[in-house]
Amino acid sequence: MKMYEAILAILQKKGTATIPIICEEMNEQALQLAQDRTRLLEASYIKTVISRNTELFVLNDDTVSIRPDKEPMLLIVELHGYPGPEQRVRIDFTRNTFTYFEWHLDSRAPGPIKTESFGSVGELKKKLYSVKLWDWQDDYHTEGIIVDGTSWSVTLKTKGKTYKSKGHEAFPKEWHELCRAISKLIGIKFSC
Repeated sequence: MKMYEAILAILQKKGTATIPIICEEMNEQALQLAQDRTRLLEASYIKTVISRNTELFVLNDDTVSIRPDKEPMLLIVELHGYPGPEQRVRIDFTRNTFTYFEWHLDSRAPGPIKTESFGSVGELKKKLYSVKLWDWQDDYHTEGIIVDGTSWSVTLKTKGKTYKSKGHEAFPKEWHELCRAISKLIGIKFSC
């Protein structure tokens, strides 16, 4: 786990925290995992990591929080392909729930959806920080006219902003990583 991911996990659990509290919690976690008491993190190191990640963190005196425009509240992802299926997933991070909808145009639809085990909304939330949806372009498209193909849209609502991105037969480089994370969450394949 990267250092900023560990800090995010602590802040998601606590809301806001001071650097000494973050340092203490990270050292406790390190001790539980490695049982190595000789390599404890110092508060100055934690503060340096936070100061270098101003894209994700707000530092006010010694109190740290996640930037409101980077703290996910709701994610909606839609896929439309010809002849189908159409897939939609809505993930509510505040309630820790998701809904999945699949619709087929043809009469050869596979029948009831069979799911494997469900994943964790919290794990998907962690993955959002690495795919950086807030950096995606508004629109992805290929050159020329495409009648068929896959259309998609993503809406991410955070505490401070709403990000929207869409495309037709063109995807951001992190698209497959996002689809794998959603597939793991819902227990069935989510992609074109």
